[in-house]
Amino acid sequence: MTTRTSTFQALRHRDYRLYFYSQAISLIGTWLQQAALVWLAYDLTGLSRWTGLVSMATILPTAFLAPFSGWLADRFPKKKIVQLAQTGMLLQAASLAALVWMGHATPERLVLWSLFAGMMQAIDLPTRLSYIKELTGPEDLSNAVALNSMQFNLARALGPALAAGLLAWVGPTWCFALNALSYLAVLAGLFLMHAPGLKVKTPGGRSGIWEGVRFASSHPPVGRLLVLVALVSLAGWPVLSLLPQLAVSRLGWHETGYGTLLSAVGLGAVLASILVARRMHAASPWAYLRAGIAVAAVGELVLAFATHGFFGLLGSFLLGMGLILFIPTAQGVVQMATSDNLRGRVMALWTMGMSLATPLGNAVTGPLADTLGVSVVLTGMATLMACLLAATWLNDKKALQN
Repeated sequence: MTTRTSTFQALRHRDYRLYFYSQAISLIGTWLQQAALVWLAYDLTGLSRWTGLVSMATILPTAFLAPFSGWLADRFPKKKIVQLAQTGMLLQAASLAALVWMGHATPERLVLWSLFAGMMQAIDLPTRLSYIKELTGPEDLSNAVALNSMQFNLARALGPALAAGLLAWVGPTWCFALNALSYLAVLAGLFLMHAPGLKVKTPGGRSGIWEGVRFASSHPPVGRLLVLVALVSLAGWPVLSLLPQLAVSRLGWHETGYGTLLSAVGLGAVLASILVARRMHAASPWAYLRAGIAVAAVGELVLAFATHGFFGLLGSFLLGMGLILFIPTAQGVVQMATSDNLRGRVMALWTMGMSLATPLGNAVTGPLADTLGVSVVLTGMATLMACLLAATWLNDKKALQN
């Protein structure tokens, strides 16, 4: 099998190609906006607690709306749901650009606009995750998950790099305006797709919404992996909201340096995504899961003690690489273990766990970094990651003894 076939095999499907390339444009815009938003919050206040609040507001709605969104994805055509959610995100980005352009941006308003974006994302994300199988079929689902991760993290590298230049050159308004324009690519791609995202027969009311919880509870490997994903997210993703403080207080950098750190995270994640896409079927998933946790922990330790730009970039690169060795591998395992009629609701649990853990981490790490210093907080996060790694080994040992 050639490298192209093994790494990019999901792109042989027309609908998935439309999804992949249109999302590539939109995700660059998303990361362009997120980098500009976090920097603007720090620039207005000089406090990491506000960067944490902005990041938390973007993610937290998913934690509360995901069960309903997963039920919605299984009950109504997925394509229409995604179209509506993407339109809402376009309007959010356009109105944010107008707010900043008119000089009315305050930290509180940035949090409010982020909450609206989070609500749209809460509807969009579980639906898109469960829609992928219809675009590729089951035979290419794992590859598509890995390609999505590669695409997401390439955007994570390119978006902040573009934001760094735009922030220094023309300011944040254009970052938000360009993100609004990027959603037009997704809407055009959705219009051209044939797969409707068929609804499935599902119970109404609360029994339908919480059936995914019952499935995870009755399938311990899936349930344990969902919990582990949430804990790794708690110990890893909040680092991104600490990067402005790290760039300014430890490395002596400003907008461009902050964007460069985010791009290093993205580059490490892209490399990890390519490895997962090429090797997912060649080794046990747990080899990737454990390697990811270990590499992310090392990255956090390097960042904790970084006083030179090289080590800041190295730590960011390792953090991105570790998290993305772990997350798409775990997502592929969960998706393949879930039946079609429950996929939307189980993936809602996935997004709910990640979306609850990350803002909770931001809410804790931001104020702690302001009080104790960013190095102490990063060391604590690396220690938590090491504990999770040890727990996976102990769980395997206990399973062998039983």
